[in-house]
Amino acid sequence: MRRTLAAAGVTLGMLSAALLTPAHGGSSAAAADIAPLPAVQADSLVDAYGVGIHLPFLDTPYRDATAVANALGDLGVRHVRDDLRTNDAREYAGIKTVADKGIKFNLIMGNPSSTDSAAAYVDTVANLLPAGSVESLEGSNECDLSGDPLWPVNLLTRQRELYQAAKANPATAALPVLSPALAFKWNYVPAGDLSMYADYANGHMYPGGYKPSNEVSQITSAIRGSIPTTKPLVTTEAGYHNALNTTNGHLPVPEDVAGVYTPRVLLEHYLRGEKRVYTYELLDEFDDPGLTDPEAHFGLLHRDFTPKPAYTAMKNLLGLLSDPGPAFTPQALPIQVTGFPGDGKYIVTQKRNGQYVVLMWRDIQIYDPVTKQPTPVTPTSTTVQLGKTSSVQVYRPSEQSGPVSQTQAASFPIQLDGSVTAITIDKLPAPAPTSVTATAGNAAATLAWQLPTTDADITGFEVTRQPGAVTTTVGPTARSYAATALTNGTSYTFSVKTLSPDGSSAAVPAPAVVPKAPVTVPSAPTITATTPGSGSITVTWTAPATGGSAITGYQLLNGTKTLSVGPTVRKATLTGLPKNTKTRVVVRAKNAVGWSAYAYSPYVTTKK
Repeated sequence: MRRTLAAAGVTLGMLSAALLTPAHGGSSAAAADIAPLPAVQADSLVDAYGVGIHLPFLDTPYRDATAVANALGDLGVRHVRDDLRTNDAREYAGIKTVADKGIKFNLIMGNPSSTDSAAAYVDTVANLLPAGSVESLEGSNECDLSGDPLWPVNLLTRQRELYQAAKANPATAALPVLSPALAFKWNYVPAGDLSMYADYANGHMYPGGYKPSNEVSQITSAIRGSIPTTKPLVTTEAGYHNALNTTNGHLPVPEDVAGVYTPRVLLEHYLRGEKRVYTYELLDEFDDPGLTDPEAHFGLLHRDFTPKPAYTAMKNLLGLLSDPGPAFTPQALPIQVTGFPGDGKYIVTQKRNGQYVVLMWRDIQIYDPVTKQPTPVTPTSTTVQLGKTSSVQVYRPSEQSGPVSQTQAASFPIQLDGSVTAITIDKLPAPAPTSVTATAGNAAATLAWQLPTTDADITGFEVTRQPGAVTTTVGPTARSYAATALTNGTSYTFSVKTLSPDGSSAAVPAPAVVPKAPVTVPSAPTITATTPGSGSITVTWTAPATGGSAITGYQLLNGTKTLSVGPTVRKATLTGLPKNTKTRVVVRAKNAVGWSAYAYSPYVTTKK
């Protein structure tokens, strides 16, 4: 077959029974009893995935480099593996086309029988390929299939020459050099120790039609006999073919089974701490309608670039996890799964925006490649418990791109089987305020609101006033706000929104209000002159200094004598008073609210 690099940070040892409760684990745990589970950067899984391609194979669909680049970009993959050819300008143009999508290459640098030396391959990378398009150099591919009885000696020689040439050239000196990958695990013994001429260990780990974890431990152990654990490990070929009628010993699976298994290939290798795994390969290479040739059916895509289920599943998974950006330290997630099966595996990831993506699956077989029959799987019923109520969406990347369910809960059920289940967990966004009211005052307005019961992290409320777009922030316990220094008679609108670092609410408006001066009784009029007459007194006055609403009339009083006059009158004579008697008159004003206080005239003596 033809088939760098960030640390995974996760190992099989992270599958802790103390954090994931086995089946029949008892009653639900209280939030305080749920231990935080370490998380890794979600994007590190995307960076740990690559795909094999064959741009030099002009008798295959790979000849259309633009279509290949577009398919890779749509998939969301950032790393590819290919064979480098010397003196092949067409391949170099294809590499640029793919690299222009931001995709980087791991290149196989010939083999012991190549016409050109290892140094010539290094010079090609240094001088003929786009700068930055190559991220690693790989030793010879499956040399143990060459038929050369001296292949171990010749392989060592070629690897030494590659390593020395790469490190001696300034343009390639910083690129990691991968060890040669062999076809059969038992051949790592005769290959011997290659570690002095490799920065990374390299292997091929095909499950052979069985579940993705099949043979991984055994092949890894064999590789480590040649390249010790001090060198990080990359799997440059893994995957499934769909040649269902083959008689080849490499057993097939149907396309839908590969759609379930392929996401697990990435997760299985990541969980074991590998730097990267490349699935083989992007495209079906040859026309083989009889489904007999495995080499024709390893693709994630058919020959016409239409997607198989494995392509769609990987696109969905990578899309859920993609979060490019600078490194950050993920926070642990309080989570417990009651009923987590003994064959269950998981990875907890977090994005830079705080969202968690929890991946769970069962390490089981869903298809028997010998009998070519599905293997019945009874889903395991589990209950996920979180430390607090959260916004949850459950995805099944091998089935569809969107969520299969969503809820806001601290505890929810899921069914685990052979497919990857992805759960996104977000802190609850802030709920919007309710019952928002505004009450006008004298050059002021008072807002009031309520907030539904929530587990969201509320940091405060933002009040916005129009006109002027004036904003004010009050604390998380506030349920009212007094706006002052307003202009009486002007219409104002206010809105309130709840603030949270996990997403603020929409702004909720209150009805418009018009501040105004308070309406009161008028102040007392001012008497400016008092003139006695025959059994009468004439009074002159001025209007009240403060009148509240408009004056509707005045009243003059003396004992039982009363005289009412209109609002514009400022002088009136009260008659019918005793003659030649010392007395006085009071005047009061009236508006819509009521009567003012009395204004008292001086005592005067009426005339005879």
